[in-house]
Amino acid sequence: MFLVTNSDTSLTEAIANTCMGIGTVFLMLIFISLIISLFSFIPKLEAKLALKKSSESAQAVPAAAPKPAVKASDNLMNDAELVAVITAAIYAASGSAGTSSKDKLVVRSIRRAR
Repeated sequence: MFLVTNSDTSLTEAIANTCMGIGTVFLMLIFISLIISLFSFIPKLEAKLALKKSSESAQAVPAAAPKPAVKASDNLMNDAELVAVITAAIYAASGSAGTSSKDKLVVRSIRRAR
């Protein structure tokens, strides 16, 4: 069976339209690949802008006196208090006093550490 159509377009016009479509697709793909290749320059530009902004802010704001750092030897909270707080939170999360939670955790007693 032959497919017979009544159209005014010739074979050369159809080929030209096909080539135009394929050419447009390839040009857009090349354009997209160029844009993606330019992404490597973005971190460099951001670094330059951050450097420029930090140098401007360093000139505008005088240096403040540094705050004293917290020493590692300074205990902000006693370890026994921390254990008591964590234990109380687990006990409160279990929902009922003296019973075990779903993960079988039972709080039996809380003793003061020496």
